[in-house]
Amino acid sequence: MELRGVEARPGGQPPETDRAGAAPSAVERGRLAGPSDLQRLPTRPPVRVDLGRQRLAERLERVENPASNRSDLEERLKGLPPGHPSSPWDEDGTPRPPAPRLADLERLDPPLSDAAYAAHVSEVVKGLSEAASDHLTNADQHTVNGNREHWTAERNKIHAAIVAEAYALAAEVPCDRQAIIAGGLGGAGKTTILEKYAGIDLSQYLIINPDNFKEKLAERGLTKTIPGLSPMETTTLAHEESSHIARRLAMRAMADGKNVIWDITMSSEKSSGRVGELRAAGYNHIEGIFVDISIETSIARSEARHRHAHDRYLAGEGLGGRYLPPEVTRRQWDADFGTKNRRNFEMIKDQLDDWSIYDNSVDGRPPILVNRKK
Repeated sequence: MELRGVEARPGGQPPETDRAGAAPSAVERGRLAGPSDLQRLPTRPPVRVDLGRQRLAERLERVENPASNRSDLEERLKGLPPGHPSSPWDEDGTPRPPAPRLADLERLDPPLSDAAYAAHVSEVVKGLSEAASDHLTNADQHTVNGNREHWTAERNKIHAAIVAEAYALAAEVPCDRQAIIAGGLGGAGKTTILEKYAGIDLSQYLIINPDNFKEKLAERGLTKTIPGLSPMETTTLAHEESSHIARRLAMRAMADGKNVIWDITMSSEKSSGRVGELRAAGYNHIEGIFVDISIETSIARSEARHRHAHDRYLAGEGLGGRYLPPEVTRRQWDADFGTKNRRNFEMIKDQLDDWSIYDNSVDGRPPILVNRKK
């Protein structure tokens, strides 16, 4: 460190002390000392480097200030000798597998403990219950005079935009008037069954799922804001609105004969009405696929899905997850078929051209085809 001299005080006065009257520091005294005196000054002890903190700081620096020239960085990596820790080649010239992303290696531990998660769930239940009691659902707030049926002009424009966006994404889906009604409790794994076990090419269908439109509303900031709750948790208050948007999409698709998959829980007898609408629209082949799981399995999977999504939300990723109270699922119990959902499927399956029932109630075991008609 360069040491600068200090102007001499008139009359040989000593250097001034600081404002608190303290004596000059060792550094200040060093500024007045000669070379021989400097040799006697104590040297500053070496700084102990916390390697963990240093590496974390380096990672944060790389995230906040990424390389501005990716191609230049790639060229530098290619120029490293084989075997170098950062080289893309092993010593024998074998290409190394791509390095995993930092985000995949350094996920934060789940932010909430079991007790904290349980407390949050209580907060969610209380917040949603109070909002519903205060008539703060989307249907209460955005229908004409709160009649819960006719949406305001502003909301109708939003619905039209969401439907148009979803329909545009299905521009390549053929209009062969083919339909699938997929049913099962939440967490049944309907999409996985359709694609991997039932052999359905999902690219050939427009999937209509009311829950997807809950997410679309949350993405646009069109759900109720409740302190402490994530955007997706408050979409429970948008249930009627998301169902209305899904129906608008379905009506447009049926008018064109677009191939569709209704992805629903079959919690009510409306499924029979859907079959009738599809037939009236000229659909010549309607298939039904039901994925059967127990009520307790549905509750466990729904909770795990919600908790994982909420952990990600607290870490700054996503909009959170929907929460379904266990008592809502338990109300679907049926003495004869296990669930009302399965009963509703049994009531409509004779109206279908083909149908299949899968049992996907055991985690870690492939789904079992229980029965089918082809």
